[in-house]
Amino acid sequence: MSWAVEAAHGPLLLAGWLVAVKDRRMNSIMHAGLIATLAHASIGVAEDERAESRTPRLADVDRTRYAADGNPDGGSEPFFPFRGQASPLDVTATRSEPLDPLFPDPLGPLVRPLRNIGDWTRDELGLEWNVFYTLLFQHASRSVDEQPRDAGTGRLDLGFNWVLFDDPSVGRGGVGFLLRSGVELGQPDSYTIGAAVGAAPVNLNALQWTYPTSPDLLYWHQSWCDERVTASVGKIHPNQFIQLSRIANDESRQFLACPFDGLNTLGSSLGTYTGGAALQVVPTDGLYVNTVWADPNGGPDRGLGTIGDGGWWAAMQLGLVPVLEGLDGSEVEGNWNIVFAGTNQSLSTALLGATNSGTSNGSGFGNTLLDGLEVPSSSESTEEWGWGAMIEQGIASDLDVLLQYGSSTNGMSAIDRQFNAVLQWTRPLGRRDEAIGIGYSWSRPTDLYAEPRREVQLVEAYYRIQLTDSMQISPDLQVLLRPATGPDRPVYVFGIRLKTTF
Repeated sequence: MSWAVEAAHGPLLLAGWLVAVKDRRMNSIMHAGLIATLAHASIGVAEDERAESRTPRLADVDRTRYAADGNPDGGSEPFFPFRGQASPLDVTATRSEPLDPLFPDPLGPLVRPLRNIGDWTRDELGLEWNVFYTLLFQHASRSVDEQPRDAGTGRLDLGFNWVLFDDPSVGRGGVGFLLRSGVELGQPDSYTIGAAVGAAPVNLNALQWTYPTSPDLLYWHQSWCDERVTASVGKIHPNQFIQLSRIANDESRQFLACPFDGLNTLGSSLGTYTGGAALQVVPTDGLYVNTVWADPNGGPDRGLGTIGDGGWWAAMQLGLVPVLEGLDGSEVEGNWNIVFAGTNQSLSTALLGATNSGTSNGSGFGNTLLDGLEVPSSSESTEEWGWGAMIEQGIASDLDVLLQYGSSTNGMSAIDRQFNAVLQWTRPLGRRDEAIGIGYSWSRPTDLYAEPRREVQLVEAYYRIQLTDSMQISPDLQVLLRPATGPDRPVYVFGIRLKTTF
């Protein structure tokens, strides 16, 4: 019986007790209880006799799976079983939900057929796909040792998710895939803006991609028990499941600096594409458990051949999804979690991989994290550990906050302590997919550097707006309040980013 129904029956029970009780003092207590119960019933039951939602409470299973990133396919209808004759495809139809851009889209005639085909494959075949290209230019106010202060980055992403079947007896299964290609514009592939201005081991450009074109993601995902249990196996990205933030996880449209794109203290395996497996469980509404095992010797430009060599990186994350009342009276959700991670592949093993493979070392953050470390290039396994915590919470319908902290042993990562704080304001001018974000990060480099590095303090702010139906533009400013190396005074890095979706 629900609490609202119990509240409605409460007055009848209390009335019966009042008839039987003669003591005046007891009568007065019972009358007070009756009034309180009637008031409770009138507030707790809506006109349609359904219980009104209350805050605070825990989110339902769908919102819990969303917070845990346990819904990898977006809820598309499966390819099997076939649903009869397919609906006709109209490649010239206008978009049903335009993005409220500033200007008309000059690419409209080109991209409209692609998007209509995408809508059709999603609805009729269970196949979702997207193609976008992100272009970035950055300029630094100064650099260390007269290194270049200007750099450009171009990155192409092609991804799809194909839901093949959904059956009560075998569950829901499909394939995830991502193909990525990137170039450094105007500088060699070994150049990083973070190293040039003295920020390393903090990386200021998570968009940079100097690996060969390769399938970075290729995995099977399978759900059971009404999608409360989801397993993913193949080439995965551990940050898909561990310390994933909705307001600071996408460098193509949110923050550019790596500290806001997953806790750097949890080891370089968190930020790379590699062979592995993940299990996500929602044991009860509002609570989730994510576990991941990954191959620390893998990388974006590598296959699965190093699985079985004895290396491992593993993490477990426990999460809570509360629903609270926001400052504007709206219901706002959160994602509070704590994670524990470990590996038997320390920085010495990662350094050996970088030596053997050059820039494409599979570490997720490139050689920026490895330059200057005073550790032997040894393949001997050493166990290292770390932990982290995250509170991501809506505080109003259009305002969200993120707090993160991580700590690890010296050999887990080039950064052994980190704190991040982010504030995001969506739709500040009332336009769809518009946002302002500002973040602060403090990072302490490991003691294993040959020359000690200062604690790094960084502030980043961006503004994103839909320029046309196909293009987003984002001015970005990073202020390195305290660099790790070089002169101990602020550095300013100005950026402009253009994302084109086809």
